[in-house]
Amino acid sequence: MNTVTIVIETLTTGTGFNIFYQNMGQLFYLFTKKPGKYLEVRNKQIPDNVTVVEVDTTNEKTVYTKIKDLGLKPSAIFSLSDGFVEIACRVACNFGCVANDPELIALCRNKQALRDRLQKMGVKTPEHYLLPAKLTDTYKNYPYIVKPNSGTGSMGVLIAHDFAELKQCHAYLKPQHSEILIEEFLLGPLISNEVFVSEGKVLDLGLTSRVLSDFPYFVEEGYSFPMDIGPNKDEVFQTSKQILEKLGYQHGPVHIEYILTAKGPVLVEINPRLAGGPIGNMLLYCLQENIYQSICQEYLTGKRATKFNLQAGHGMAVVSVFATEEGILAGLELNLAKKYPGVVKIEVLKVISDKLTLAHDYSGEVLRVYAIGKTSEEAYYRALAAKNAVKIQLK
Repeated sequence: MNTVTIVIETLTTGTGFNIFYQNMGQLFYLFTKKPGKYLEVRNKQIPDNVTVVEVDTTNEKTVYTKIKDLGLKPSAIFSLSDGFVEIACRVACNFGCVANDPELIALCRNKQALRDRLQKMGVKTPEHYLLPAKLTDTYKNYPYIVKPNSGTGSMGVLIAHDFAELKQCHAYLKPQHSEILIEEFLLGPLISNEVFVSEGKVLDLGLTSRVLSDFPYFVEEGYSFPMDIGPNKDEVFQTSKQILEKLGYQHGPVHIEYILTAKGPVLVEINPRLAGGPIGNMLLYCLQENIYQSICQEYLTGKRATKFNLQAGHGMAVVSVFATEEGILAGLELNLAKKYPGVVKIEVLKVISDKLTLAHDYSGEVLRVYAIGKTSEEAYYRALAAKNAVKIQLK
């Protein structure tokens, strides 16, 4: 363990510690403001190669000072959590580590500014506006999507069918968010293009299907990889590739979301990080290359292989399970679900006595059913069937 890698927050949605488990020969420091938000920390299942450091990760200067105080000489600094990617880039630059331009990361996290830039580049994105502090009834093309301008994980994403609902959405989001975006509602399924950038070279990993919850929320309840959308597949990747090249993106995984409309794919957002939720596990199973080792290699050396390859006959799907009513988790009955064909894992995200909420955002997720098949479609049907056998007990 000759190198020191600092991860400034990772994913809290079940796959965050993969980066550590898949690189056991490497020494990591996990910088986090709230260690208890990670299930592995709460369950005292921290890998031997990880030291958890409690620090205010929302403050760049505080993080920099903590690294100095600990006497660390980091070889790589990055984040897998959307809200901390920019700070990680800035700190990495201060220590001379491999990093993307922090201003580019800030642009990607600002939905309105990014879309303005993309539209000038000729890229199709939804029509959008920042809502003023005081609303007037001037919006006519309902329904609209209403969301925080810098949000992530489907947090605070709502739909407004009329002005009354728009005011309700605005009132709900305003206390927590300084900028609220309203955007055109596009008809079509949501997908994402997972890509990896190595020294400016954009590599295609594949497409992920994403199944959303009932309105008014937009919680992702199902995923499958790799998705085949026919001729549009190459168009999606070429769009992703051209955009990232023009923006000057240099290093690491990127998660780009599209709506497949009747007129073709429309780009929704660019997330400068590995996809959240279970997608990291899906990439781990379906790719010949190890995505987590590739991430560390990229930030440690700035170099890696020139191509990612899919495993033939490897499809994976994940279906999320939420509580149907609020309460305290008393138990889970999973034995029957585990017996379904293709089911390889049931990932429990809560512990007994946790408070369960409804499916308003990803924080209400109780568990995930993973299934495999020769195609992602077969895997998805298997996961969906097994989900019905799960029983959540409340008290």
